Amino acid sequence: MTPGGQGSWTAIQPARKGPEQKKPRRVLPFILLVGALIIATVLVTSDYQRANSALAVQVGDQQAVPIDLNQSLPISPYLLGSNVFPKAGTNSQDQAKSGFMSYDQQVVQGLRSSKVKLLRFPGGNWGEEHTLSTEQLNAFSDLLNQVGAEGFMQAQLSDPNDITPVPLETRASRAALLVDYMNNNQSIQRTGANAKAPFHPIKYWSIGNEPDLLTNPETNRKFTVAEYTQAFIAFSLAMHQKDPNIKVFGPEISQYMGTKGPKDTTGKQWMEDFLRGVNTYERTHSLSFRLLDGVSFHRYPFDNAQKDSNKLLNNPAEWDSTLPALRQFIRQQFGEDLPIAITEINTNPGRNVPPQELAALWWGETLGKLMSNQVEYVAFFSTEGVDTPYPFFTRGLKETALLRTTQLFAQLQNNLIPVQGAQGPVSIYATQDSGHKTVSLLLINKTNESKHISIRPDSLLPFSTWSSSNMTIPGYSMAVLTLHRNNSNEAFSFSNKENAQQAAPDVQHANCGSNTDSASVC
Repeated sequence: MTPGGQGSWTAIQPARKGPEQKKPRRVLPFILLVGALIIATVLVTSDYQRANSALAVQVGDQQAVPIDLNQSLPISPYLLGSNVFPKAGTNSQDQAKSGFMSYDQQVVQGLRSSKVKLLRFPGGNWGEEHTLSTEQLNAFSDLLNQVGAEGFMQAQLSDPNDITPVPLETRASRAALLVDYMNNNQSIQRTGANAKAPFHPIKYWSIGNEPDLLTNPETNRKFTVAEYTQAFIAFSLAMHQKDPNIKVFGPEISQYMGTKGPKDTTGKQWMEDFLRGVNTYERTHSLSFRLLDGVSFHRYPFDNAQKDSNKLLNNPAEWDSTLPALRQFIRQQFGEDLPIAITEINTNPGRNVPPQELAALWWGETLGKLMSNQVEYVAFFSTEGVDTPYPFFTRGLKETALLRTTQLFAQLQNNLIPVQGAQGPVSIYATQDSGHKTVSLLLINKTNESKHISIRPDSLLPFSTWSSSNMTIPGYSMAVLTLHRNNSNEAFSFSNKENAQQAAPDVQHANCGSNTDSASVC
């Protein structure tokens, strides 16, 4: 066959292909998927970190209170202190009155178990009404050594043995000799029977006790702020000459209530005008030391603490306004912060005390507020020897609910975690150790009803290095829940339902597994 003819065949050429069509890539969905994964990873990582650095504490059906473990402020080791008196059986120089406080080992052990690190001596009016003997000074040094505490001593403004007024310079020199005896182991006063006497240098000092209530021996009238400021300066100068390393506090007034006083007979504010006077002297004189190393005062909020339990338990909130205002005034005067020392504190100065269980709650809440406001020195009034207001020990050496409260505080860690936001009927205070491995929560139930409390990691994730706990706190009671990272939890609790005349029950301790719950603490 010929090509193209009938019956011929034609070679079939393959069809020419046009440009190759590429399939569209799904880039945008892929980017979105990767982005979603990144966001999810960030959220999970963030929530994981939060699970290990934040806790939530919930009381009943109230809104949970967050605890941010990334925040931490050191707690002063001298937050837990107490007033002590001359040892029973010792005589003062005037021979008018023997010492009246037991230094028995039960008292020593009670102070040690409470981690009391500051003892104020000789405590209260006694130091102005009587003059310490070396026997009493030696016994105090021995007590400090046994307890493992630092001393905070009062220098006497005027000696009751003085029949006629003695010049200010003479009285100041006596205070300097007291510093020399206590702080100089080679003092010429340490001879004879005192050559091998107990020795414990005293770092912290005050001048007089409650000068707003004292009589000035030179005028035979109550001290004015100006007169006391003059005396304070003279004493501090003389005392620093014997030991320039001491820390002197003032004005040591009987109360401090902010702008409400107290005031002297001329209408001057004791606190504010004293600080102004000392600051003026320091600015106009070239000194190698500070005259005033800290601001000290006493606080007894009630004359009659029996009247209203609600006022009693709500009273500690005053510190949230009083202390910041005082610190601001100190900074305005001195250009820097000075430590604050509350050297006597209790519900009231007299016999009209509340039920002991309420006094214990007041003390717990008060310590919590002072801790939150970073107060450096606190000395409870008192250890033993005076039965009202409630001491740590009655004169029969029965341990009171006030001692138990302090022992409970001793279970806290050494760094404060500020707790933000409003709190309800159960106060929450948080602490942690320096290694961020242990968290201790103080819980104070100020109602007479039991409260259920849940503590959990503040996270949506089911895993954390912290274990959750559920607990129930009885009415008018306190507890410390301690959480150990990657370990079990434990609780310390105290509830005082005993008769006020009986010894308070011990602080209870329980080991808690995770997610525990029972009718008691855990």
